[in-house]
This record gives sequence, C-alpha cells and structure tokens, in this order.
Amino acid sequence: MQVASRWVIIALIASLLLALSSLQVAALATAKSTTIRNQRQDNNSSINKSVHSKSEHSRRGFIASCTAAGALSIIAPSPSNAMMSRQHIRHNLANNDPPFHHHHHPSDTRSNSQPIQSTPTEQEKTVKQSTTLSAFQESISGFISGSAVSTVKTMVKYPLDTATVRLQMPNTQYTLQNLPMLFRGSFDGIVAPLLSNIPAGAVFFAVKDATKTALKEADLGLPKWALTTAAVAIALPPYWLIRNPSEVVKTRIQVRADGYYEGMSTIDAFKIALAKADGNSTASGFSELYQGYSENVIYGFPADVIKFVVYDYFSRGKGKASVSPGEGAVYGALSTGVAQLVTTPLDVLRNRIMAVSKGDNKADENLSYVERLVKIAKEEGVEELFAGSTPRVAKAMLSGAIQFATYEETKQKISQLFIKSK
Repeated sequence: MQVASRWVIIALIASLLLALSSLQVAALATAKSTTIRNQRQDNNSSINKSVHSKSEHSRRGFIASCTAAGALSIIAPSPSNAMMSRQHIRHNLANNDPPFHHHHHPSDTRSNSQPIQSTPTEQEKTVKQSTTLSAFQESISGFISGSAVSTVKTMVKYPLDTATVRLQMPNTQYTLQNLPMLFRGSFDGIVAPLLSNIPAGAVFFAVKDATKTALKEADLGLPKWALTTAAVAIALPPYWLIRNPSEVVKTRIQVRADGYYEGMSTIDAFKIALAKADGNSTASGFSELYQGYSENVIYGFPADVIKFVVYDYFSRGKGKASVSPGEGAVYGALSTGVAQLVTTPLDVLRNRIMAVSKGDNKADENLSYVERLVKIAKEEGVEELFAGSTPRVAKAMLSGAIQFATYEETKQKISQLFIKSK
C-alpha cells in the first residue's frame, strides 16, 4: 500500500510537471507563431507593393526588374535562360536585396511605371501548391500528431477519469465528499490505455485527416461540418477496435470489479477478463474483451463530432498554420468540455456495460440501447445519467487543451517538413 501510494504521488507530480511544460511550450510557440506571421506579412508587403520599400532605389529596382523579367520572357534565347533569370529576380526579392538591372530591349514598349502583374500571380500559385499536403501526407502527420496527443493526455487526465468512472457505477461507495477515497489508487490500470491509446489515437487522426482531405479534393461541395462528421464516422470503428480491450480492463480495475484489486498488474487483469469468458474458446475471450464495443462507437461519434465541429467553429477563418498552440488549447478546452457534458449519459451507460462480464447482468442483455438509458432514469433518477459530470468536464477541458495544443503544434511541424521537402 505504501509503495503504491508513493508511486501515485510521483505520477501526480510528473503529470503536473508535464502539464506545466505543455503550457510553457504552448506559450513559447504562440509567441514564435505571432513573430513568423508578422514577418510573413512584412515580406508579402515588400514584394507585392513597391510603395512600402525602404528607399527610392529599391522601388526603381523593383520596377526595373519586373520589366526586365517581362522582356526576358520574350527575347530570351531559350526557356531555360529565361527561367534562370526569373529565379534570380525572385531570390533577390526574397532577400530584400536591390534587384539587378537590365538594359531594355528596343522592342519592349512597356512603361517603367507599370509593374508586370504576371509574376506575383505565378508566385502565389507556387506558394499555394507548395503548402498543400496530399491525403497521404495528411495521414502521416495525423498519425504522428495523434501519437503525441494520446501519450500526453492519457498521463495527465487519468486520475480524473478514474474518479469519473467510479462515480458512474450503480450503488457506488465513492463520493465527491470523500476525495481521498475517490482518488485512491487513481493510476491503477494506466499501463493498458497507454499501450493501446497511442496506436489507437494515431490511427484515428491518420484516418480522419486523410478522409477529410480526400473529401475536400473530391470537391463534393460539402460544408465543413459535414466533412468533419464523415471523417469521424470512418475513423471511429478502427479506433475502438484497437482501444476497446484495454478500456474494458482499465474500467474494471478502476471500479474494483469482482476479481480485480488495487495495484493489480495489467497482465493479471487481462487474464482475469479472459477467465471470466463463457467457455474456453478464442471467440469467447474475444467477445469478453470487446464488451461494450458498439456502445463505445455510439458514444464516441456524437462526442467527437461535437468536439471537432465546435473547435472548427471557434477557429473558423484561420488556416491550419494560423492556429497557435495557445489558441488551440483554449478552443480545445471549450469544445471538449461542451461535447463531454452533452454526452455524459452515453458515457455512464458504456462504462456500466464494460464494468461487468458478459452474463453477469442478464436482466439488461435483452434491452435496447435506449431502453437501458430509460431504465437508469426511472429506477435511479435522471441525475444518475449525469453522474460524475464534475470530474468528467474538468477532465475533458484539461484533455481538450492538451489534445489540440499538442495536435496543432505537432501537425504544423510535420507539415513544415513535408513542405520543405517539395
């Protein structure tokens, strides 16, 4: 008991340090993102509007170089020479150096006071193409971002998740008035979700981002919320296919289900779950570990759709690279808090189903999903459908802040690597 308590304290301290470091990184990244945006605005202003140049020499040089570029495109002896000259001009402009001057060809009758408009248009097209990721690249960046997200938020939110699950059980002995008892052994069973949430989260974001990008490229005319809904619907089944076994074991350890005890190892917990299966067949054990799979998907769909749609609403009008980690943390906390509060009844039902083995609650096995919710409301009161909502919303806001801050920062870094490689 003392050893377990000591590890719980160490884990809590580590989680707090991790949360503080995440906030510090988000703050630094926000400042850096603001500086980069300002620099980009200054560069675009100096290239597209010659009146913002620092000297008359720069203005005249810009006009002359644009005219020279037009002349070279007409009289260049070969396409390669013309292309090299344009690249030389763009290089000087990008480095804020006075462009080189050329003598005008007699056949060039254009006025020096009128800059050529074709070059900025070509630059804009090039920039747009170079900053657009393919569906495959989106899936790779989503995979890496999802891995980082799942690792960080699982560690930080786990004690609140344990408290939520314990408060949601029928006839529970845990209350908010007895916090020491509520949070005792709150890190028990964390190994299982850590092992499964990382690949599950990576797969979810990889599938979601790739699907969303593919639908955009298909140009079906769907609104943004519809793209998000379709992407989440496709990403959820494989996500819970990976995560469900660990979620069952984790839930039973958290609530101290029959046969599970404080400090129980993950391997022993899986052995107990398989031993409780009806019969010794592989299908029977598989069924036990996937107890509540459909309920998890039903719960996850509205929860994730609401979360991502609300997040997109808060960040509307901003490109992916324009959402700083700090903004992502705030938007993520609010959107996840709303989503989790609304879907609390679905969470109560799924956790109750996973907490018991198949056959231990035969009275409810023949009831439909809605009938089970109605039964809880009638027999225990409507408030029981929102049991554990206080730690649940707190966990959701913390989790959402970490998720979207980590996700946006990691995804921006991966996207920059793909853009640089083009």
